[in-house]
Amino acid sequence: MNENQQEKLVLVDGEIMPEAEAFIDVNDRGHNFGDGVFEIVPVYNGRCFALLPHMNNLFDSVIAVKIPGVYMIEELVEFHESLLAATGLKDCEIYTQVTRGSGAYALSYPEQSIPHLTMYAVPVDREALAEKRAKGVNVITVEDVRWARCDINTLNRLPEVMAKQKAVIGNAFDSLFVRDGKITESTEASFFIYKDGILWTHPENNFIHKNITRRLLMERLSKDLDLQIIERAFDKDFALKADEAFLCGPRCEFMPVTKIDRSFVADGKVGELTQKLQDAYMAFVAKECPAKHE
Repeated sequence: MNENQQEKLVLVDGEIMPEAEAFIDVNDRGHNFGDGVFEIVPVYNGRCFALLPHMNNLFDSVIAVKIPGVYMIEELVEFHESLLAATGLKDCEIYTQVTRGSGAYALSYPEQSIPHLTMYAVPVDREALAEKRAKGVNVITVEDVRWARCDINTLNRLPEVMAKQKAVIGNAFDSLFVRDGKITESTEASFFIYKDGILWTHPENNFIHKNITRRLLMERLSKDLDLQIIERAFDKDFALKADEAFLCGPRCEFMPVTKIDRSFVADGKVGELTQKLQDAYMAFVAKECPAKHE
């Protein structure tokens, strides 16, 4: 089986199968109402990075929306490893989705339901990301019209879809959400600025996603690099006056932002701190996900 065929394998309710054979019930509540949650785990050298924290994130979302628990974390870890072994992918991310399951068409959910689990691996071109990182990226701002529980990774992602598409049309890397005049985050990452020797970012509350890469920065990388962090909301003008700005997330890692709405951040050049954070992050990756020797 070649790699292109292997990439089409999926895991449905614990069973790995070709994507063409996977079946989703039209009565599944995730299909009809977006009644479900998701998590994305980055994979390096065929190994999952920060798998347990990501699975804890998933379980937090499952509990928050009251989806019945079916699988234990240990089982989900095994599913990740089995799917990677089956696909043979080395650099990718694994998308996991849990819906409430099937039921009669009604907004209220049934008292008893069997959750539906879907997992698949998505190849990642990290060389292309590195090229963007070397030059820095442009982002645009959009009004944050998402619901007030962004800390739950629900399947209802239409605002993110529309914001990402607006970025694509505008030839930007991503969109920054703005709520009440303050930047919250991007569609898939946290947003930080570096100003006067201090890192600034939006407080971790219900208006931003739980982000394991952000958590690593807050709890370890900032201490290793002796960085002070202030969690306080700020507007675009404040961000444009920063020395550096960057996105931070499991999909983009640490991505320097050199323009916001086509206005330069500082001198419009990639800053040294963002590269130091990327290097420190990759050092963590190398320890947890060392290359396998054939």
